[in-house]
Amino acid sequence: TRKIREAIIAAQLEKKYTKKQILEAYLNTIYLGQGAYGIEAAAEVFFRKKASNLTLAESALLAGITKSPESFSPYFHPEEAYKRQCIVLDRMAELGYITKGSAEAAKKIRPKLAPIRPETIIAPYFVEYVKQLLINEYGVNKVFKGGLRVYTSLDLRAQAFAEQAIANRLNYKNDPDAALVSIVPQTGHIIAMVGGRNFNTFKFNLATQGRRQPGSAFKPFVLITALKQGYGPNDTFDSSSPQVIRYARGAPPWIVHNCEGKGYGMMTLREATVNSVNCVYANVTMAVGPKNVAKTAKDMGITTPIDPYPAIGIGGLTIGVSPLEMASAYGTIANGGVHVEPVAIVKIIDAKGNIIKQAKPKKSRAFSPVIAGTAIDIMKGVITRGTATRANIGRPAAGKTGTNEEYRDAWFVGFTPNLVTAVWMGYHNAQISMYNVHGSRGFGGIIPASIWHDFMGAFLNGTPVLEFPNYGGIVSKNKPRKRTYRTYQRRQPAPERTVEPEQQIQQPTPSEEPDQQNTTPRTAPGTTPPSTTPGTTPGTTPGTAPNEPPHRRDIPWIDPNEW
Repeated sequence: TRKIREAIIAAQLEKKYTKKQILEAYLNTIYLGQGAYGIEAAAEVFFRKKASNLTLAESALLAGITKSPESFSPYFHPEEAYKRQCIVLDRMAELGYITKGSAEAAKKIRPKLAPIRPETIIAPYFVEYVKQLLINEYGVNKVFKGGLRVYTSLDLRAQAFAEQAIANRLNYKNDPDAALVSIVPQTGHIIAMVGGRNFNTFKFNLATQGRRQPGSAFKPFVLITALKQGYGPNDTFDSSSPQVIRYARGAPPWIVHNCEGKGYGMMTLREATVNSVNCVYANVTMAVGPKNVAKTAKDMGITTPIDPYPAIGIGGLTIGVSPLEMASAYGTIANGGVHVEPVAIVKIIDAKGNIIKQAKPKKSRAFSPVIAGTAIDIMKGVITRGTATRANIGRPAAGKTGTNEEYRDAWFVGFTPNLVTAVWMGYHNAQISMYNVHGSRGFGGIIPASIWHDFMGAFLNGTPVLEFPNYGGIVSKNKPRKRTYRTYQRRQPAPERTVEPEQQIQQPTPSEEPDQQNTTPRTAPGTTPPSTTPGTTPGTTPGTAPNEPPHRRDIPWIDPNEW
């Protein structure tokens, strides 16, 4: 069928154009590797000269690699490229375009190549991401030879600010890498994407392909789950450290620590979020159920499978998440509880001028506007007085920091009413810790928050200052009564009610430390720990469900099958 279609198209072209015109059009558009489309561009890339000045040997070399620019690249596969050069010369002599003597002379010449130029593609990580999306949907042939015109969501101004923000903060050779994704939450449009500090040396896209541990940046999924089940910002929990949580029969208890082992007494959910207190969030996770937290994360836009182990509440995941996922998920909060799938390709027009694709991102409600408003109200404090004061850009914004165990991953994900941006920092090798980055440890609230500040401040400069919508108040099941939980306990979901914002209860303000310090539960004897991908920190592994509760009375027992 394909051959018949090609024959028909060829016949139609020959009726309209001469063979010389068809060949010229082909030679002007064919891909020859190293980012060169067309013979003229290839002559410049490979030999730094015009096509009209190419020697016979150079011309034959370029003609030979047209069949497969990657397989016959003279830079990476010189012997294969030379064989193709000889085949072309022999064929030219056979057809009478050159003499046999000229062919033999040219076969003895191996053209000298110009040095490889660093690729100068604008937003190279984004371009490669879009290219892969296109290939997955339309195939290589149509993408590179089909005459498609592709319109993307990228904002060149935003992209420039994003790249500059990272370059300014991480400017030494041995600095960690970083990734950034910025999305318009109402449309899902990706306006900026940086997948690493240097595309020429490392083409792996950390913004989309990197799955790294989020640390406390995962806590908003616990917060949203708690609000959905009727908890309010001023419900208090025991923040004493360490917390001993038993989660499965036969397994050692999960021992959770706050920073430096400090406890802060009874603490509200609001203050525990603002100051990133692990012990409170471990208790809240057990109260609402890890399975429910995992479902909330999925509903909000996390596409990587999440194993519902207790440690997910403080960011201990089996696999990890990407900056693109985190930006998309936080965008659900900024968008009043409605998740919009990320959009990179806005429109595609084929060679005939027909629109063959128009972006219509899927939208789904993950939770109610009042829950979104409550979460925003709480998370604004992270920037104004919590662990991310460096992210303060002088306009309404909310977000959350994250710092992985041993300082291997650092995050800040934040949003204004009309833009959400995720910033990650870490080394390619996820086993390398960031104990000293420009004189400080690799906290999410330092360099990632500063990169976020620089990018958002620059891009939004001169635009109207937008307030978050008023979604109706603070979620609370019982307005006049504070609920206090000294350990986790089961709780049935309660209907949402809208009340006036409650007065904040001031708590001691801890400084942020690694969000997962000494928090990974040990594996029970005789059980198998969860599998992990290279460079990731494993989550916890619950054992089998018990037939009867343990004989401890200090911690209530929950059957893991009922989470």
